[in-house]
Amino acid sequence: RAVKWVHDVIPDASYAITEDFMNKLFNEYNIDYIIHGDDPCLLPDGTDAYALAKKAGRYKQIKRTEGVSTTDIVGRMLLCVRERSACDSHNHSSLQRQFSHGHGQ
Repeated sequence: RAVKWVHDVIPDASYAITEDFMNKLFNEYNIDYIIHGDDPCLLPDGTDAYALAKKAGRYKQIKRTEGVSTTDIVGRMLLCVRERSACDSHNHSSLQRQFSHGHGQ
């Protein structure tokens, strides 16, 4: 919600896109396309996580930006939360500095 390019957040979104969930995205949330970087996105069983969206013609792939990774961003956020829980002496500005500088890479 804090990302300026995000219009809406879908709580409890499933990683595996079922036909029902995909229809909910397109009909309830008025999403035009499901977009992902050009790195593979596989389910635990090895199948393509976006196969249904591709089949429906509602998938767009974008070039991945080297050095920019949502997995890395989420990992840094979780690290900050874990460190804060372990030691309450961290203040808010300290956590912001750690996150913005990639603390604990």
